[in-house]
Amino acid sequence: METRVKHLVFISTVLGQAAILCSTPGVLAAQAVCSAPHSSPTLAGRGSVRVLPRWAGWIQVSGLEQSANRFFTPSGDRRAFLSEATFRTRSAFLTGALGLGHGVELWAQLPIHRLSVERPETTTRSNGLGDLRLAARVGARALGLNLPFALRIGTKLPGSDFPVDASVLPLTEGQRDWELSLESGSTLRGEAVHAIGWAGYRWREANVKADRDPGDEWFAHLAVGGRAGPMMWQVGAEALWGRPLTVLGFELRDEARRLVQLVPTVGMALGPGDLELTAQLPLSGRNLPAANGLSVGYRITWGLEPQVDESALDDWLERR
Repeated sequence: METRVKHLVFISTVLGQAAILCSTPGVLAAQAVCSAPHSSPTLAGRGSVRVLPRWAGWIQVSGLEQSANRFFTPSGDRRAFLSEATFRTRSAFLTGALGLGHGVELWAQLPIHRLSVERPETTTRSNGLGDLRLAARVGARALGLNLPFALRIGTKLPGSDFPVDASVLPLTEGQRDWELSLESGSTLRGEAVHAIGWAGYRWREANVKADRDPGDEWFAHLAVGGRAGPMMWQVGAEALWGRPLTVLGFELRDEARRLVQLVPTVGMALGPGDLELTAQLPLSGRNLPAANGLSVGYRITWGLEPQVDESALDDWLERR
């Protein structure tokens, strides 16, 4: 029993590597990957949170590489993995969003992962589909309110089988997730600079096959960015607070996940779309690999121009 618990805790550490690559939101700039909430590129468009117009949308192809040879301990220190191991993640994502009209927008993402644990004496690899993610965004105007807020409802569905074997790298966390977040954004100094943020809660179902409950999570994101001609920039910070992990009915209080990281992005207009480069720089955490990452993506949008959307935030403040 003790050996199995240790094996499953090891699996949880491996899954933490996938969790980090899942924590980079795709808003206006940063790449849209994994389970943190991802909004449309128009989230802070013209000073208000607005969903995509009817039949307007965007599609993005992106790639991510992350590497970690250290991890955050339960106390928050950084420590090298055993056997001088390096956790490496290479992923490709196809992400898209489509406006349905009446203040509703749909979003979907399909990832393909190549995971590896490299040691001096051996390398373990795993390849295949990751978790499918789906979400709907509902703007405040769908409720007849002229406020700069949007509500996001999302789910994560396992895309591959979950192996209950500490020697096999899982491509999925093995359970469904459900999440709800509130998003807001506004432009500053005309439309040259924008501020954007959200906060939400993620309900994580138990992985029945592994007899493992990963624990629910709070998450948040805040970013400031802008455009200058064809160039764009954004500096964001995001945080994740998880509840304790439960394995075989035992709650492991020291295994709760934490993560705070910086996500700067630069991009430029290129051809019919935008090319974007995002770094992921972990600042602090617990029970997750301290993984630096770099992602590159190309996004094409349609149906967004011309569209005039006055600043709902300004209107709201004037009424107050």
